[in-house]
Amino acid sequence: MSAPAPAPTPTRPGTPPTRPGTLVAGYMLAPTDPAGEDALFAGLADLDLAGLEHALPPEGTRSLEPGWVERNVRPEWDLLVTLVPTMMPRLGTDPAYGLSSTDPGARARALADLARARDLALSLAEGSGRRRVVGIELHSAPGPRAGSLDALARSLEEVLSWDLAGAGVVLEHCDALLPGATPAKGFWPLEEEIALVQGFGLPPERLGLGFNWGRSAIEGRGPALALEHVRTLAATGLLRSVVFSGATGEDSPWSPPWADTHIPPRGDDPALAVSAPSLLGVEEIAATLRAAGDVPHVGLKVAVRPEDADVATRLAVARASLALIEEARARV
Repeated sequence: MSAPAPAPTPTRPGTPPTRPGTLVAGYMLAPTDPAGEDALFAGLADLDLAGLEHALPPEGTRSLEPGWVERNVRPEWDLLVTLVPTMMPRLGTDPAYGLSSTDPGARARALADLARARDLALSLAEGSGRRRVVGIELHSAPGPRAGSLDALARSLEEVLSWDLAGAGVVLEHCDALLPGATPAKGFWPLEEEIALVQGFGLPPERLGLGFNWGRSAIEGRGPALALEHVRTLAATGLLRSVVFSGATGEDSPWSPPWADTHIPPRGDDPALAVSAPSLLGVEEIAATLRAAGDVPHVGLKVAVRPEDADVATRLAVARASLALIEEARARV
């Protein structure tokens, strides 16, 4: 596969190196009411974060408004934009939707959503005078059930021709479609995604790969495959993001077994008592970081139960989960 032509050089000044630390998926922690959401982000602003894994939800969401970003996102924070909050509702009504779709209309709709992420990166860079979006996480939906790897390659070629204001493109692995297993997402196998990205021959800063611990654990029905996946990804030299999200093979307040519902890690902190069934703990985090090596972006994506938990409870879960990541870093 030949690499696409270089993207236009962004006109926005300044692309400082990514700050060390952890990116937190604030959108996943936040309550649904606007006042609670604002209070949650105000609390996150007091934590020592590198930035946010920032949602690109469907149109009309206030978190996409420049004023919301100005009020709720610290100016020094980097953003790793994820398309999942748009992708999953779209798939719920259109199973052919996605960048690997063999349906031209469904693939075009997925590219149009990616263009919204591009426009967000451009507007934030223009407004702040520096790159704010360090990466855009996209995914290989709809997978083998209604897609092809050739279609995914064509989608990536188009995206890589865009001006992304310095943001890298990160193909984040989700659980693959496997015979005899009920998937959470059921997209392409990791080996296929790696081969496709390698075929472009681009530096990882432009096109790389992403890892989510929970999604690989769901695919493997346990921690072993997650560790194997991160080792495989690190060996390619293309690993750009490691996101810690838990999983469990038990019924839990989050979901039935093996659902991608972002259970927090288990730990001794009282804030993590509800997530005791989680397979992700400090040992698994440390092993993952050890295997990943010098990965540019480390993230935390957890949801809180009960769903009506107050903001103080949500922030306590965030602090306890971040403390486990820091403890794990000290062991690497």
